[in-house]
This record gives sequence, structure tokens and C-alpha cells, in this order.
Amino acid sequence: MNEIVRPREPETLPARAYWAEEDWAIERREIWAKNWVLVGGLEDLRDRGDYISAMVAGYPIVVIKSDEKLNAFHNVCRHRASPLVLEACGHLDKLTCPYHGWRYGLDGTLLHAPAMHLEKSEYGLFGVRCETWRGLVFVCLDATAPSLEQWMQDVSEAALRFPLERMHLARKLTLEADVNWKTYADNYAEGWHVPTIHPGLNASIDMASYRVETLGSVLQKHSAQARDGGLSDGLWLWRLPGFFINMYSWGMSVEQIEPVGPRKLKLHYCYYFIDPKDAKDEVLDWSLSVVKEDIAICERVQKNLEAGIYDRGRLSLVFENGVVQFQEFVEQSCRGQISA
Repeated sequence: MNEIVRPREPETLPARAYWAEEDWAIERREIWAKNWVLVGGLEDLRDRGDYISAMVAGYPIVVIKSDEKLNAFHNVCRHRASPLVLEACGHLDKLTCPYHGWRYGLDGTLLHAPAMHLEKSEYGLFGVRCETWRGLVFVCLDATAPSLEQWMQDVSEAALRFPLERMHLARKLTLEADVNWKTYADNYAEGWHVPTIHPGLNASIDMASYRVETLGSVLQKHSAQARDGGLSDGLWLWRLPGFFINMYSWGMSVEQIEPVGPRKLKLHYCYYFIDPKDAKDEVLDWSLSVVKEDIAICERVQKNLEAGIYDRGRLSLVFENGVVQFQEFVEQSCRGQISA
């Protein structure tokens, strides 16, 4: 009788990868600076001079509407590095540095440098790639990365049947958590914890129907059927490293991870509804409660990752295939440079 040989469960990333400054520096350069990141929606950029600002893993960015075009730059004055805009969004007639008054065109060219004689063409703003997808605005710091259309190809195919352009923004919010971004991502990548961590969600969906499909190396598709009377049936898409689009019968939410450092992150949420009258507090509060439960368990895990006892664990090939895919993405993106 032949013995059945089962593949050994893969090891997790080392605990050090979740808090070490040197690992964060590598990920910032090799992952976040080389992928597209959601920074806002077209509803905030309707008129010439409208702008939004964002942080991309510590890189300050501003996107400005110029006539019919969106221009994106590092939010850094070429004089002495002051931020050019200070608010998350707004409108400006002139792009003038609030520190010493250097003024730029909406295309980033330097127009005026008070009391200085220099070649203005050499001191334009540092440009950043900016493209849109179905009403959402993304930036990418890498000039060699694929186009947003290519980067989002698998997401586009999975979300094709959902009328995203007909949805209206109902609420925007940002949550902060004292966790490494990968701690949060590991948690998102599996539904195994739903019965123990999310009693409300567990009561709303049929866990027997919960599936995590890993599509290629950069996309996850989570799906589940709703129980009778449940608030959540759904299709949850994650385009690695940090863009999530969650589609429900009542609308959708989009989420973007913003790593703030090796031990902190921000989660930016936008909730959309086809009919704005459906944007009931009950639905929004329920969704937010699930996120807060995730943050609570992630913060407890983060503390233990830093405690110096745990180094590596193992991942279930049955229930943690999404975690395996994500951690392989991190290792491959960083080319073996993160902690061994």
C-alpha cells in the first residue's frame, strides 16, 4: 500500500519582519513605491484647481485637476521641502508654497521664486503617475510599473457585473491601528477566524459557503452567501498589496491600506450606494464594527510578534491559502531582502 505524501505546511514570515525598521524600509521601496495606490475619487476633483493629498507609505502626494487633466506630484516644494498643500482636499487658484512663496503652475512648472535668479525649468515639481479606474484615482511612484489598466485587469474582470459608476459616495472615514500592515493583511487573507472574532458577521453569512480563491500571484477573491436576514452576502476582492473592493447587495466599500511605519497603519474607507437613500447608519455601523474587531485581534497579535518569544509558525494549506499567497508576494517583491 502506497503511503500518501502530503505537502508540508509552509512557514510564516519571521516575527522580525513585522516590526523591524530595516524591513519596513525595504518594503516601502520595493512594494509600496512600485504598485498603484488608491488616493481618492473623481468626485473630489471636478473643477480646475481642485486637489486631494495623500501619503503613500510615507511619500507625500498631491493630485490637482488642471483643465481636463489630473496631475500628480510629490507634495514637496523644490525650495526647502515644505508641503505645498496642507489639507486632505480643497481648491486652489494658485499653487503657492505656504513657507516662502514659491509658485507653481498646475502642471508643476515653477513660475515664481521670490528674490532668486535661477533656471525655473530646472525646479519644477517632482511628478508622479496618476490614472483612474471606474471613478477612482490612483497614483504610482514607479515610472516602469505597468499601466493601471494592466495592474487592475483581474479586478476589472471580477467586478465587471457590478455598476460601480452608478454608485454614490455616502461616507468616508479613516481608522488607525498600532499594527504592521502585514499583520492586518494576514488577517484579511483568511476567513478561518470569522466564527471566533466576528460573531455578527458569522451570524450573517453561511460560513460553509465561505471561499478564498487565489487568482494568480496578486489577486484574492473572497465570497460567501448570506444567511436569511443577514446583512452581508458578498464578493470581496483584494488586489495586493493594499487595495480592497468589497461588493454587497446594498452597495460597495473600497479600502486602501496606508502603512505609516513598521508598527502603525491607517485604513481609508469609502462607502458607496446605488441609491443614496439606502445609506443607512445600521449598514455602515455594522460594517465598521467588523473592521474594529479585526483591528482588536491584530493589535493583540502585533504585541506578541514583538515580545521576543514567537519567531515562525506554519500555515494551513486548507484554510490559509490566501495568507500563503500574500506572504509569497511579500518575499518575491522584496527579492529575499527581508529578515530571514
